Amino acid sequence: MRNLSFYKRFSNTFGEYPSLSRFLVVFAVSGGGLVAYSEANNIQTGSKIDELPEAGSEKKRVVVLGTGWAGTSFLKNLKNPSYDIQVISPRNYFAFTPLLPSVTVGTVEARSVVEPIRNIVKKKNLNVNYWEAECYRIDAKNKKVYCRSSQEDKEEFVVDYDYLVVAMGARVNTFNTPGVEENCHYLKEVEDAQKIRRTVIDCFEKASLPTLSDDERKKILQFVVVGGGPTGVEFAAELHDFVSEDLVKLYPSVKDLVKITLLEATDHILNMFDKRITTFAEEKFHRDGIDLRTGSMVVKVSDKEISTKVIKTGEISTIPYGMAVWSTGIATRPVVMDFMKQIGQTCISH
Repeated sequence: MRNLSFYKRFSNTFGEYPSLSRFLVVFAVSGGGLVAYSEANNIQTGSKIDELPEAGSEKKRVVVLGTGWAGTSFLKNLKNPSYDIQVISPRNYFAFTPLLPSVTVGTVEARSVVEPIRNIVKKKNLNVNYWEAECYRIDAKNKKVYCRSSQEDKEEFVVDYDYLVVAMGARVNTFNTPGVEENCHYLKEVEDAQKIRRTVIDCFEKASLPTLSDDERKKILQFVVVGGGPTGVEFAAELHDFVSEDLVKLYPSVKDLVKITLLEATDHILNMFDKRITTFAEEKFHRDGIDLRTGSMVVKVSDKEISTKVIKTGEISTIPYGMAVWSTGIATRPVVMDFMKQIGQTCISH
């Protein structure tokens, strides 16, 4: 009931803006999907959030952009057969993202956290089609989305819509920090987790070569995680367990050279949770030997070291690393930002 109450308030707000007529906004809320719909000339605040207005004699086309939490939740809850549903996304599967840190170390295999989107839509007794492509522009005035195929030919095409569901998710927020895109790993997609897993093993293999000095091995086996939110903290913990329980047995000669560092710009990690959770996590990291540096902001990343600034003192220092994972929050995708400008809305990065 709480979600429905929010939906009603949000729908009423959208009704004040005629330019938002026939537009669906989808949010991912705590692993679920919440849809707010507004028909500017006829607001149906009593409708269920998984229903569209009744279609006329001619089928209306609903275009769904994205196959993440919000888009998939919308599709699973859609019951009205009176619409032509077209799903467009460069990712042809739904990923259970909370388990991505576990995928990085093999606790969970990648195939266990994904479900093909075609399997999901074929279970619906609806006219639903899927195209593997990326939307790079939305024309709100003419109700068109411009797409580019994910295949090698990168063929472009245009799709008309009557109703639009924007559920493309967000991008990683680098805060325009120099060197992040070129040198850091992200942990937002299944491919990111698999790449991290390969890189961790590569670091250990490289450090085991006989031609290196101990100082060089220490640099290679220095793993840095930037961001003290849920993803960064969980990955640091998973990596510690992977190293201490598995890799030390496979690479005994370098087991004492491994170091994991977590950098967080604020005073505490997991500051969006209860203080007791924060305290427990920080104490656990200290016991496990994870180097936790709070109040430390990354100002630059090169291919060999990370430059940080202590916020309270302004002191600049550098940390050599073999692998760096950037997990500092999310930002709105450019295509969504452009669309929001077209309809007179603003966006906020987190």
